[in-house]
Amino acid sequence: MPQASPREPLDGVSADTERKRSAEVVRAALAEVVNGHDYAAADGYFTGDFTDHHPNSKGDLTGFTKHLATLTSLFPDLRMEIDHLIAQNDRVMVFGTWTGHQAGTRRPLRFTRADLFQVRDGRIAEHWDVVDYAPLTEFGYEPPSQRQPGTPPDRRASPAEVRNIELVLHVWDKLMVEHRLDIADEHYLQDYIQHNALAAQSGAGLEGMKEFFAGLFAAAPDFSSTITHILAQDDLVAIFADWSGHETTTGMDLDLCTADILRIEDGRIAEHWDVFDYAAVAKFGIAPPAEPA
Repeated sequence: MPQASPREPLDGVSADTERKRSAEVVRAALAEVVNGHDYAAADGYFTGDFTDHHPNSKGDLTGFTKHLATLTSLFPDLRMEIDHLIAQNDRVMVFGTWTGHQAGTRRPLRFTRADLFQVRDGRIAEHWDVVDYAPLTEFGYEPPSQRQPGTPPDRRASPAEVRNIELVLHVWDKLMVEHRLDIADEHYLQDYIQHNALAAQSGAGLEGMKEFFAGLFAAAPDFSSTITHILAQDDLVAIFADWSGHETTTGMDLDLCTADILRIEDGRIAEHWDVFDYAAVAKFGIAPPAEPA
């Protein structure tokens, strides 16, 4: 099982203080730069050597703000609402819902996205993301590959948070790589809550989760998933993950990236949320489940 690796805290700064400062910087940048559409203000929130791993941003701050400016030229009232924010030391993961209306037609847009920021000396130094591109494809957007470089686990956390990180790493390795559904009863609550609408179609609770993955493993025996980023705050663990495999009947390959939040209760996984890119699985005939009326 992969182990979380230790890192030294900043001189004279507790892990909890660093966590709070990092979250404050990210919240402020999202409010002014993203929702305020003030791209000139980005210099005050991002380092001069900022690195952006989003495939359409060209890797630096200029590319990052130009990408946002392109989106807001198409959707002038574009804004994001934070659904979850999880911070651990210098890293902050934000799960958000983005909404807006197309210029001219006023057609509504709504999509989910997860962003991971690394903060250095009070400014954002690096960025990764996972986007559900399916709603954007309806406006002619061509989804890029979402594969981005990973980061090692960070063990600067409370003992409970470290246990939660290691629990998720262990379960991911056994379940998503080795297909060991037999370990689910030990590591998930029976009344496990699933917020992914596609997976929830297989049924509620732990049994529904096992049925969903049993069907997935049967359809793609070489299915596998790798955690690329992981961080924890209190009872929540947030990850980015890459997924791959081949469907047996067609031979089509899976190239999917997700962002997931797992809530831990009494040493077991109790609840799950995610950002799932339905554009990446459209070729398998999988569409986003209809939202309740």
